[in-house]
Parts: sequence; structure tokens; C-alpha cells
Amino acid sequence: MNIGPGNARLAMTKLGVQVTDHRSVVAEKKRVMMRARLLDAAMRVFADESKPAPVIDDVIREANVSRGTFYNYFDSLDQVLAAVGQAFNDEMATGVLPIYDVLTEPWQRTSVGFRVFLLRALIDSKWAGFLLRIDAWPHTTMVAMYMSADLENGRNKGQFSFDDARVAADFLVGAKVRAIQTIRQGLPDPNTYMNAAVRMALASIGCSPEVAARGVAFSTKYLHDWITGAIEGPKPAWALNLRSDEGRFYAAANETPREEPELSGQELISS
Repeated sequence: MNIGPGNARLAMTKLGVQVTDHRSVVAEKKRVMMRARLLDAAMRVFADESKPAPVIDDVIREANVSRGTFYNYFDSLDQVLAAVGQAFNDEMATGVLPIYDVLTEPWQRTSVGFRVFLLRALIDSKWAGFLLRIDAWPHTTMVAMYMSADLENGRNKGQFSFDDARVAADFLVGAKVRAIQTIRQGLPDPNTYMNAAVRMALASIGCSPEVAARGVAFSTKYLHDWITGAIEGPKPAWALNLRSDEGRFYAAANETPREEPELSGQELISS
């Protein structure tokens, strides 16, 4: 078949585009892999609590890359930690989303979303320690976005009462961080502590005592049923760790969780 000059140029152009596209894909893949390598190195460095606060050189050494490579991806150690914090929070959100996103009431979602972080801190101490060493709570995470939406929805439905959703979210995050720290340090009865923390978290966003009590009972039973398999659905690796002393304690202590208190009057209407 005779290929004219115009067709030849068109074929060469298409081939050039294909080669360029392939090179772009390969280059982007390499960038993603190197960024992940640096983030993974930062996680390992910050997870080692036996050493003083890490610096950039520690991350570079752990990743086995040059200083120039590090600065091709991040401007500072704070930027790395913000990225790690975002990834950590998004991983947590993705793991519990199947049992969280099916809940319809804001008070349910908020009580479960708050307690599940405390539960993981009880079962996965290493995760809790790492979380407390980094800035793991940027406002751009999946957790933050879900929390903000739940707060606004709860206020619109009359279940919550607060002036500013951003302030309410910051209060919940601050309480969560401090509770994780306390649980990690060790408690004689972590379940009682978690119940009180959930109750106060709901009270801080304007829940009535009745709704707060219902949130405590619901989140206790719901997460117990999920982690022990009574509720079917996928579980992240940490939720399978019931073989630990903490995991067995949690499962046993909540084997017969208390029933949700009945609501009446306006409380029933608003929930």
C-alpha cells in the first residue's frame, strides 16, 4: 500500500504522541513511588520513640535518597508530616467507612466516629504513639470533611447546638487527641473512660443528656458487634487484633452492652 507524505507525517505524529504519553506515565509513576518511599521512611522514623525528635537527615537516611531528592518533593519536615498525617487519617477513615457511612443519624455517626479512634488507640498502641507525634489532624482529611458534614447536618436536624462548626470540630479533635494520649498511657478501666469521653464529646456540641446517653450506648454496642463479627463487613487489620490483652479486655467488657435509653417528646422528634 502506498503511504503518502501526509499520511506518513500523521503516523509519525501519532507515534510521537504515544511515546510521549508513555514517558509521562512512567515519569508520574516514578514520582508517586518516590513520594511514597519518603512518606514511608518518615513513618518509620517517627514511629521509633526511643530516639529524639527526628530531623530531615533522619528521613533522608532512612529512605536512602539524596538531600536534593527530598527537596524535589517536600520543602520541609513539617510538610512531610502534614502529608503523613493526611494519609494516616484517610487510611483510618477508609477502614471504618463501610460501617460508618451506613449510619443515618448525626448523633450516631458522631458517637461512633469519636469512639472508634479511642478503640484503635486501645488495641493498637503503636499507631496511637505515632499519631501523637505528628500533625495528623489537617482540615483537609476525609475524617475532617465527614465530621464537618455531620456537625452541620446535626445542627440542621436540631440534634446539635453550637455557634461555629469549625470551632465544634476543633473541640472534638482536641478531646480525641487528649483521650488517645490518656488511653495509651494506661487505664484500669478504659471502657468506662471511653464512655465518659463520648458522653462529654456529644455534650460539647450541644446534645441533650438523653441523646448523649443514647450515643454512648449505641456506639458501645455497634462497635463491639462490628469488631467481634456480629455485624458483617470488611475490617481493617487493626480491628482484627482481638488477641491482644487490650482487645480481649474490650470484647469481654462489652459482651452484654447496655441498651439504648428510650427518648421521648422533643428528644425523640429531633433524633
